[in-house]
Amino acid sequence: MNRIQQHCMALVTAATPLPQVIRKPELLKFWLLKLTRERLYLIVGLIILAFLAGPISQAIVDYLYPLDHDSFQNTMANLLNSPSLRQLEALRDSRYSQLMFLFWGSGLIVAIIILVLDLPKSVKQAEQKAQKLIEKSQEVSVSNPSLSERLLETANNLRLRLSASEEGSQMQESETETETGKTRVVKKAVKKVRYIGVNQRYRIDRALASGGSGVVYQAEDMVLGRKVALKELLEDLAMDEAQTERFKVEAKALALLSHPRILPVYDMLEENGRFWLVMELLTAGTLKDRIEKSGSLKIKESIEIVKGIASGLEFAHEKGFVHRDIKPENILFADDGSYRITDFGIAKHHTTTIKTAHGLVLGSPAYMSPEQAAGEDIDSRSDIYSLGITMYQMVTGELPFQGDTAAVMAQHITQTAEPPSSGNDAIDGSLDVIILKMLEKKSGDRYQSMQELIGILSDIKY
Repeated sequence: MNRIQQHCMALVTAATPLPQVIRKPELLKFWLLKLTRERLYLIVGLIILAFLAGPISQAIVDYLYPLDHDSFQNTMANLLNSPSLRQLEALRDSRYSQLMFLFWGSGLIVAIIILVLDLPKSVKQAEQKAQKLIEKSQEVSVSNPSLSERLLETANNLRLRLSASEEGSQMQESETETETGKTRVVKKAVKKVRYIGVNQRYRIDRALASGGSGVVYQAEDMVLGRKVALKELLEDLAMDEAQTERFKVEAKALALLSHPRILPVYDMLEENGRFWLVMELLTAGTLKDRIEKSGSLKIKESIEIVKGIASGLEFAHEKGFVHRDIKPENILFADDGSYRITDFGIAKHHTTTIKTAHGLVLGSPAYMSPEQAAGEDIDSRSDIYSLGITMYQMVTGELPFQGDTAAVMAQHITQTAEPPSSGNDAIDGSLDVIILKMLEKKSGDRYQSMQELIGILSDIKY
């Protein structure tokens, strides 16, 4: 585990609400070991208490209940085993135990109070750390893309855990039960429920995933009685005008793109400064999951899936949208085997006025076109290249360009991919030609539309 991951684990642990921490001893251990100034003072105080509680208690007992061992009367009483002496010694022992209990009880109460009061501070520190990681990833996005990607992933994972922690459980009392003539109060765990929307229409059930712009949840539409996916724009991004505009572009894109291969959007909400997309919920995993499970897909199956994706993208292109982030993670499957294109969060519309920050390249490095990697203007043919990379991975189980982020982006611009048949003997020369044409460095040398690509793929016999 690298240093960033270790730091992230400590932050996530520190941000976990107290009830959830207590239910997970390993998280409790990490949280308690998170050193702060207050906890340092507490440790020093407990050490001092361990050394001084006994002597101080003994001194108080000696002062309140003196026992004069040098007196002749006390010596004779001791020799005769006097009842009064035994009573005095018993009283002294009792008072000593009571004082020790008072000292240690007070110390433990103070320790618990300090730890509990430290929890909100830990949550705030974790949120601030996530924000700093995102800012740092943007600063080094050009000079060190690999580090930028790792920092962003760490921040996203931290935020996902923080969001999920809001859905922890709590204990509450239920009705009393009578059993064998005795009445007892039953306590049961009840999940804390979050709602959003007018009249609490959507109930959030659990966090599903975290991306560069938001967190996706599974939720229940309480009006229509169906499961939906909720995508929430992260709080700090919701305060950024450009990011908010991109989120609205995604909502507009999905609202306009009514197609069987594009994930539909049902609603967009704005509540307490947060933005939400309400979408169809697909629970059968992603295309990436299928590739990782089988190593590579069957050629015929791959061709049919690519044709379906291409048909959805052709429809989007006709409406003026370029997806800019086609990859296996953004192809979601339903239980019936159907699939949809999702995540139009960085989609570009021909009428958009959104400007990308100088030096910031949007997209996934492993799948972006050469012109996208170079920060140049792109059009629908950029999606053809990204779909070519996706198809290459589907039929071979491998990406054509590998290495760190900077190396991969450079290879997109300068290096020609090896024929897919070199990684899969089942691929013939005709499919090699199609995929390599999709991966041409110059957009003018690729297929010029998704419709043209679909026609070529339809002529292949497998």
